[in-house]
Amino acid sequence: MSAVFIDYTAVMLVGISAGFVILAHYLYRNPPPEDRQQWAAGFFAAGLLGLVTSIPMLIMWPLPGGFNVAFGEPALFLSIAFLAAGLTLALRWEPLIPALYGFFGGIIALVVGARILDLGLTKSPIVAGIGYIAAGVGGLFTLPAINYRHIRWLALTAAVALGIAAIAFLVTGYGAFWSHISDFAHWLPPTMAHAHPAK
Repeated sequence: MSAVFIDYTAVMLVGISAGFVILAHYLYRNPPPEDRQQWAAGFFAAGLLGLVTSIPMLIMWPLPGGFNVAFGEPALFLSIAFLAAGLTLALRWEPLIPALYGFFGGIIALVVGARILDLGLTKSPIVAGIGYIAAGVGGLFTLPAINYRHIRWLALTAAVALGIAAIAFLVTGYGAFWSHISDFAHWLPPTMAHAHPAK
């Protein structure tokens, strides 16, 4: 069997998508301070999964070349933003500061999305590019949506953009699950190779 590389992009993308949906739901609901704790666990979950998948990606580079930068680095930044949001909501602090931090992540997403489209990266560069650009728009609009809670179109714009990003990333993530199961169906780790010698 030809050599294969092992990556965990599928679960990373699905986890990030879940975080986008949770953030979109939070913005749409616009909860008062006394009810914000309900969203904390969801942000923690998305942030923790992103953290444990993005850090090894940046250290070990399991993907070809620049794909590690395009997926690993934005995922790490976003994961920290999700964890900060979870902590903020759990402690009933004002969520403006995590939103301000996330604003810069939105710019990262726009840059990465534009570069993916420019270079034609991934098997579906249009889907990936749209996903990143939509995530960037959502990240940029989250800050004013949090700061001006009474202006509903800001929150709705951010929520719709995040929903589009989630759909794009889910298409890629679930597609990766489908193909990876087949790709790795007959692969054996080195610890098992001696028990099943190659024919």
